[in-house]
Amino acid sequence: MSLRQSMSGLHTWSGLLVSWLLFVILFAGSLACFDKELTRWMLPQLHEPAENAVSADQVRDWLTERQPNAHAFWMRAPTERIPYWTAGWVPADLGEFVDFKLDPRTGEALPKTVGGEFFFTLHYDLHAGMIGLYIVGIAGMFMLVALVSGIIVHRRIFKDFFTLRPKAARQRAWLDAHNVLGVVGLPFHLLIAYTGLAIFVANYMPAGIHAAYKGDVMRFFQETQRSFDREELGKPAKPPKSIDRMIATSEELWGDGSRAGWINVEHPGDSSAMVQIRKAVDSRLVNDQETISFDSGTGALLHQQKPYAAGYHTYSWLGGLHMAQFGGNLVRVLYLLLGLSGCAMLLGGLQVWLAKREARGSSGVTLVRALNGAVCGGLPLASLALFGAARLLPGSLAYRNRWEIAVFLGVWLLAVGHSLFRLGNGRTMAREQAMAAALLALSLPLLSLFGPEAGRLTSSIARGDWTLAGVDLGFLIAGLLSAALARRLGRPVVVAEKRRRALVEEVA
Repeated sequence: MSLRQSMSGLHTWSGLLVSWLLFVILFAGSLACFDKELTRWMLPQLHEPAENAVSADQVRDWLTERQPNAHAFWMRAPTERIPYWTAGWVPADLGEFVDFKLDPRTGEALPKTVGGEFFFTLHYDLHAGMIGLYIVGIAGMFMLVALVSGIIVHRRIFKDFFTLRPKAARQRAWLDAHNVLGVVGLPFHLLIAYTGLAIFVANYMPAGIHAAYKGDVMRFFQETQRSFDREELGKPAKPPKSIDRMIATSEELWGDGSRAGWINVEHPGDSSAMVQIRKAVDSRLVNDQETISFDSGTGALLHQQKPYAAGYHTYSWLGGLHMAQFGGNLVRVLYLLLGLSGCAMLLGGLQVWLAKREARGSSGVTLVRALNGAVCGGLPLASLALFGAARLLPGSLAYRNRWEIAVFLGVWLLAVGHSLFRLGNGRTMAREQAMAAALLALSLPLLSLFGPEAGRLTSSIARGDWTLAGVDLGFLIAGLLSAALARRLGRPVVVAEKRRRALVEEVA
């Protein structure tokens, strides 16, 4: 058996076994490129631009009033991409942290929503904590294996780039699509798979850190980041000094026009309480997050963080490549399109596998067809339903964010049920799911025209707010593409077969 033949089997099975998991990861990661914009779209209270009228001291007072015994507070002032205060606390028992979005005009909490952060978390740990993180890591390694073996298998990789025959026989058409999308996105997919593994290397390969630091992982990160920390003293805290004044001092010390980003108040109820202010560098490839620490009770400067060590600087550079927080909307759009092309590539590979084995009557076809409908069709439908729920559920509804998740899961379960119901006819299943996606996607821009917040889309375009309007236009494009796909799938198979035979006769 030649190397290419052995790699063909490896490529097929390493891709197939994790295809549906990789589809979830790539789809969620693609949407997460615009997580901040999606969050703003999901909260109509943020659609109209507003000047920030709330100070950091007011946010701290708001947090202290609600959680006086917190282990730590954190906050971030509004920015152009994030036009609201982000704030929260870590409970005294070091449990799960609590976060809020605050109105920049009043300082009051905005309605609870999962926001675009839902897809960011789904992308890297499947909302399953450390277990999910390891599952995603395993899928990432399988993806690298499938990519490298695919390069070896396709000896005509550059010719495949120019070969696309959508009217050919089903297996040939899907194989062409799989090859073209694979070649187009190959550098991106290699980059994403490798950097996705690299940025969690401390979690996936912790043996060296445990050996060198005796299991003290926090000390490892403090040394590599050159950060600062101090222990609690167990004495009552002094009245806190102004955080706004500390922010002004920090910006003077940086001296390069940078503004403050994340602000942490460590153990606020203790006499060792300190305020740490990080430099905001949201549009740079390497986010070194230089931090200045102040004593909360006296306002005295405690520590100014030096630039990262060379090794951690490289690590941060890899993280920046993966996160797409540089280059503005142009880079984010590019990552979005390449990520979605990766989803289409996976779907194409699955369809090729199905077409080959359906002709042979092989086992496993029914399971793969069901998973295709449940995941590749169900996840986009559930995501669209989540966006609609976020706009339609009243802001005063208790546990509103949980209701959004309930809608997401409910629609996904309906898609799974539909896949099982239509299991005998994969073409009908795909057409009906495409029609449902078109209906949902096209209805979302209508919420901005005729829904509870009527006129938002037209007003966004009128004032040149293309970031917000772009979300609605993105839904519109997705709806039109889904409708076109449903129309294509609705053509009788006999007609498609006659066209294929006519083309063969012309060539002959």
